[in-house]
Amino acid sequence: MIITIDGPAGSGKSTIAREVAKRLGMRYLDTGAMYRTATLLALEAGLVPDRIREAAALAAAAPIRFVERPDDLTRVFVGEREVTDEIRGRLVSQHVSAVSADQGVRAVFTERQRAEAALGDVVLEGRDTGTVVFPNADLKVYLVASIEERARRRQLQLEAQGVSQSLDQLIADIAARDAYDSGRELAPLRKADDAMEIDTTGMSIAEVIETVCAWAAAGQPRKWTLSRMVRSPLDTPLYRFAFSFVPTLWRLLFRMQIQGREYFPLSGPVVLASNHRSNLDPFFLGVSTPRQIHFMAKAELWKVSALGWFIDRLGSFPINRGEADRRAVKRALEVLGAGAVLGIFPEGHRQRQGGFGEIHPGVALFSLRQGVVTIPVVMEGTERIMRGRMIRFPRVRVAFGPPLRLPDQDVTRSERALVTSTRLTDAFQDLAGTAGDRE
Repeated sequence: MIITIDGPAGSGKSTIAREVAKRLGMRYLDTGAMYRTATLLALEAGLVPDRIREAAALAAAAPIRFVERPDDLTRVFVGEREVTDEIRGRLVSQHVSAVSADQGVRAVFTERQRAEAALGDVVLEGRDTGTVVFPNADLKVYLVASIEERARRRQLQLEAQGVSQSLDQLIADIAARDAYDSGRELAPLRKADDAMEIDTTGMSIAEVIETVCAWAAAGQPRKWTLSRMVRSPLDTPLYRFAFSFVPTLWRLLFRMQIQGREYFPLSGPVVLASNHRSNLDPFFLGVSTPRQIHFMAKAELWKVSALGWFIDRLGSFPINRGEADRRAVKRALEVLGAGAVLGIFPEGHRQRQGGFGEIHPGVALFSLRQGVVTIPVVMEGTERIMRGRMIRFPRVRVAFGPPLRLPDQDVTRSERALVTSTRLTDAFQDLAGTAGDRE
């Protein structure tokens, strides 16, 4: 398997790629270190800025090798000389874009990278690994982050090396490099059309790693041509058709704010656990997510035959509340077993007056299954749409949170169920407190 992780300077590529490789038992190749090493050698040889074309021969002849270490950047050697810290210095950072834009240098390292990938199971990070080096990679990821966040990360990295540099100067350096990398003629920095984007601003390393690993486990997501909805097991034609025009209309009518969408896995089994304010909630969730959701809905809705037929075709299925409905549980497990998205309202009933209801511990029956990712989501504003016979169009917010952290397996199942419910409640509270801050 080949996984490429691209993005601008400071977006977290090296750290994420290394940790993903470790988690998946794959090799990690720091392509950026290759270009930085070539830049260092070119600077020492006096080839920058006027004789950069000669750097290709230097790069081809240099005995560059990598030594991985578990909890830090890859150690880089040229022969027996270690250059790990030198290639991360400001002088190299200022000139690496110019050297890496040289056609000869890129040809040398592209060939080396492809040779490494030919050995199988590798995670590569860089700026063009998904667009130029491996356009047919099994999974392509594109990381982004605000320039302030990237500068802060770079400052911490330099401080760890004993180097002090102002945040303003780092922001200026990164902005200049972004402009150069994006505007260069050869292999410019850009997101591959089929790459999965993650905005790492405000996300923990663990959250980003979890997302990438979930995508890797399920394979590269693909989209339906008409609706642009990501293909998912058990998709229904009516859902795909409705998704081609309903989301745009719905978002305009309710001036929707959708936050944290990057947390939503584009493949693999997902439990979407949402608060419940209105009977219209499933529609708002449906237009906010890129995959079809199979909702577990109250059986009373099927008493109206036309409505039952309609929501059946949208992939929902009934559950008899107040009893152990084994048929509904079996259907839910089939949805997850197929790698699809299961939508549940773990409060059980609508909370029309706001706030949150008690979380039913039954959510753990699905969340604790192997390989399932549970995404908490909070909606605000849907309860204000229907007031008697009047229809209003309030602003609606839909805020997704990072995957729910599940309890350890060294406790009993009942204890794990209780902890899962508690953590879901906490996630709801956090999302309600931060909605509107992450737009």
